[in-house]
Amino acid sequence: MFFQQMEKQTRYPKEIVIVDGGSSDGSWELMQTYAEQGTIPLRCYQDVGCNVARGRNLAIQYAKHDLIISTDIGCEWDPEWLQELVAPLEADSSVDYVVGSWSVKPDSVHTPWAKTELVLRGHVFIATPEANATSRSVAYRKQAWENVGGYPEDLTLAADDTVFDYLIKKHCIKSAAAPIVRCYWHRFERLQQYLKEEKRNFFGDGEAMTRNNYFVLVGGRLLLEVLGVASVSLLLLDTPLSYLTLVGLLFSLISISHRILKFSPKAQQLAQLGVSFALFHLIAFHYLAKLWALWGYVKGYLHGAKHCQDCRRRLHKPLEALL
Repeated sequence: MFFQQMEKQTRYPKEIVIVDGGSSDGSWELMQTYAEQGTIPLRCYQDVGCNVARGRNLAIQYAKHDLIISTDIGCEWDPEWLQELVAPLEADSSVDYVVGSWSVKPDSVHTPWAKTELVLRGHVFIATPEANATSRSVAYRKQAWENVGGYPEDLTLAADDTVFDYLIKKHCIKSAAAPIVRCYWHRFERLQQYLKEEKRNFFGDGEAMTRNNYFVLVGGRLLLEVLGVASVSLLLLDTPLSYLTLVGLLFSLISISHRILKFSPKAQQLAQLGVSFALFHLIAFHYLAKLWALWGYVKGYLHGAKHCQDCRRRLHKPLEALL
């Protein structure tokens, strides 16, 4: 589907460059066939075992042209996607980075958990120059990629595009936006897939230390809720409670009640999509996703202390110290 939709673009790509990390599902053979028979020039390379960031860096290094468009294969694209994404770069030579819009099509999700995630998170991203871009839809000049030092290859698997976007902003590279949604993200069907993605993404964030505030605030609130609920068991056992325990219990009840009230309109929306026990799905997804995210962040944080020092240095040291 990727090659077919690229062939339908109103602005034809001058080339497609793909780095394969050692796939065994027939993707490499498919690319070889398209390189020989396809209508768009395709150059594909193999670097067995390379991570995502290295794959991106190699593809950009091998690219013959200055304007780089990045996307993920797990998407689909309107014919105008490439033309509108590259237009700000061609219209203004001082613009070096374009944030692309994206969304999830409601009619593309079919299972209860997929619908739950869509209702919870919305997944409609309308780009602005100040917004944080993802690899799903972004464009930039090759020189901008060189100026920030490329994607961070010491990250294990995820968050490389987040770090790249932070570095773009840290280096004060002028940005623009493509505000019309032309890229559509494909989502999973099963809860386990979402939790695995959550843990993987936050593992990368932990390696790079990009969400320390999130970890403290969300983790702290979740911990207080858990402790508050645990104190209910002490009440049932007729155990005397301290003043602080009572305060914690009160906070927990208020916090959990606030979440449930916030979910009520979404539960109605989810029920209209045909999901039974809508409130249960929302609460279960919400809490499980946060637990997996926090777990992933802690593991990534500890792993990154040894293995991702270069990424952390590039992100968190003053720009003057890096030049």
